Amino acid sequence: MKILVSISIVFLQFASIIECTSSPIQPFAAYRNETELIENVADLWWTVDDVQMEITFELHVRTTGWIALGIGLAEDVTNNVDIGIGWIDTNGKLYFEDRHSSGFVLPIKDSTTQDWFGLQGQEENNWTAIQFKRALDTKDNMDLPIQSGINVVLFAYGIIDPNPDITYHEDRRITHMFSLWKP
Repeated sequence: MKILVSISIVFLQFASIIECTSSPIQPFAAYRNETELIENVADLWWTVDDVQMEITFELHVRTTGWIALGIGLAEDVTNNVDIGIGWIDTNGKLYFEDRHSSGFVLPIKDSTTQDWFGLQGQEENNWTAIQFKRALDTKDNMDLPIQSGINVVLFAYGIIDPNPDITYHEDRRITHMFSLWKP
């Protein structure tokens, strides 16, 4: 009986560290955090650099179109969202834009400064993977700071690359609340 209990405990410990991601693409780096945003559709990894005060994300989505990650405020999530949007073109080139949304409208390009930075990306097996970063607090009035504790994280994607702009995401959007950073 003790052996069975010991085996069960070891199995539960092992099961608790199994990655819960579905992307067939290996992440570009090792990250401190990960979550599956939508089962078999979207995975997110991230790490905060406490010295540089910036966060690096990696988003994998089952699409060959554009992908987006946004930071919102819990009390006003539909009217004030800071968004990074990226895609890989047919030649394998990464595009990444800093945008802002003020409601259920096409997110506009940030007219002040570009504070979301695409680092690298690829498409493979009908999945898009993009690594990107931004400062925790950009000091840009079109951006929202990433707060310590719970954050509102929005995710959306399109099924085609922008031509010339992104298409409406329809029902391909989801909002989560979880901690991105603890000092």
